Parts: sequence; structure tokens; C-alpha cells
Amino acid sequence: MFDRRKLFRTLAAAACIVLPASWMTALADDYPSRRVTLIVPFPPSGGADILGRVIAKHMTEVWNQSVVVENKPGASGTIGAKMVGSASPDGYTILVGASGSLTPEIAKTLVPVSLLSAPAYIVAVNPTVPVSTLKDLIAHAKANPQKVFFASSGPGSASHLSGELFMGLTQTQLTHVPYKGMGQAVQDLIGGQVTVMFGPPPVLLPHVKSGRLKALALASNERSPLFPEIPTAAEAGLPGFDAGAWYGLLAPANTPREVVSKISAETARALQKPEVVQALASIGATPIGSKPEEFARYLDADIAKWDDILKKAGVPQK
Repeated sequence: MFDRRKLFRTLAAAACIVLPASWMTALADDYPSRRVTLIVPFPPSGGADILGRVIAKHMTEVWNQSVVVENKPGASGTIGAKMVGSASPDGYTILVGASGSLTPEIAKTLVPVSLLSAPAYIVAVNPTVPVSTLKDLIAHAKANPQKVFFASSGPGSASHLSGELFMGLTQTQLTHVPYKGMGQAVQDLIGGQVTVMFGPPPVLLPHVKSGRLKALALASNERSPLFPEIPTAAEAGLPGFDAGAWYGLLAPANTPREVVSKISAETARALQKPEVVQALASIGATPIGSKPEEFARYLDADIAKWDDILKKAGVPQK
């Protein structure tokens, strides 16, 4: 029986093509010899787009080759992910993936390269909503069943599943409003068309700082050192509300192992640069830069965590 909860560990161990050692070394030494394209499977302004552009800028400097970002949004990120999965396995087309963008079928066509960041989500509301804390939001939702609207970047996305988790833990009934990407969802939250959003710091934090949104809590058991003024869900009496997103690089399956390792190592080095750390901190993200096998273990754990919520939400698992 196929066990999707161990999918990425299997792929990390088996997906990279095995070539003679001398050939693999030569491939890694020559890589990259031309332009590298990072495919972001979401519209501009989302967390993956922001992180992808930071990485592209610094990879261009590291490799002395052009590294460009192309946005290929649609179907909660699966269109762009499929595009990378069917690309030539040579390391020149890389996916800047994020939570919700990989179905098991798509994942079989990709191999993990490096986990970039995994921020806990912020619970943010429009400032006109009459709540000041997470407890207030819960009380407001219970008093107004199905009249509190939460935005997401699409069905099955991390922002959608975070809302489902919140409803399950609080026994509330919110109305889900899916969008085709984070950008429009955030704009409608600012405009007051929706009530609340569970979203990544890189997307929401700039608007919180500007006063256009109000942050109620961080979906974590620990405060972030990057924005310690935002209380945790645990502090608000909701310790099980631990939700967030991951952002990472993935390559087409059968990409030579040495090329995958080189991309991973250079990514880790780029993420250690003080200017990169500072750039990510300004948008509320902490860099990670994992090895491929570490990213694979992380992805398998993430699948296991969200499986039951996906089923309860009625999201097809292909």
C-alpha cells in the first residue's frame, strides 16, 4: 500500500538519477552554466514570491549567472508545480514551493532541495472588526455563526487548512472565502470584504505595521523574536492552534544528486548572509536552509499533520 506520509523520504532517497561518479562531479562543477528559472506557483506579493525573489537576487551574485523568478499561478499552486515536475531534470528549472502546492501525484515528480523558511501564521483582522484579542474573535464567531468570513489563498492551501483547524479547536462556524492567491485575499481583508485571515508573516506583517490590519495572535506556542509584541495562540488559551506554512525549493525528479546537493548547499550559504537574514527578518521570516533529506522529513511530517484536516474539509487528495 502506498504510504503518502513517507512520500518525500522515499523520493529523496530514490528520485535523483544515479550516474557515474565522474559524470556527476562534472555536472556539479559546470552547474549553472546558463540561466536558472525559479517557478513561483502563486501570484506576485505572496510569501513564496517574496522569498523567491530574495533567493534569486543573491543566487545571481553567488553563481554569476542570471537567476530569474517566473510566476505561474493557478489551482492553489499545483499548475506551477506540475510545470516544474515535467521540466528537464537538469537543475535549471526549480520550484519555489509552499504549503498546499503539492498533491501526492505532483510530489512524485519532484525531489526536495532545501527548506527556506517555515513561519507560524498570524491571525489578522480588519481594524474595523470589534475584536482586540483571539478570545474576542472566538466569542465574536460564536455569537455570529457563519457570518465571520475568513480568506484563504485557495482550497487546500495552508491558510484554508489553518482556518479549518481553528474552527475545529474552537467549535465555531466561519465561512471560507477562497481566492486565487494571497495578494487579492489580503487586499479584500484590508478593504473589509472579509473578516479574518490566517496567513504568513511575510504577507501580513507589513500591513500590520502600517495599521491597515490588526494582528490578534501568532498560531504558535512561542512568540517570535522578530515580532515579540504579537501574543501566541497558547497565551490566548488555544495551545493546540499551531499552524503555519513552509517555503522550499524542489527540483524535477531524476535531477542528478550532485546538482541537487550543490543547489541546496548554495541556498544554505545564501540564507546565512547578513543582508539576506535582515531582508527576511523585515518580512517576518526566519531562514532555515536545510539539506534535501532534512526537508524530506519535514514534508512527510507536515503531510501527516494535515491529512485529517484535509479529509474533514472535503479537499480531494489525489
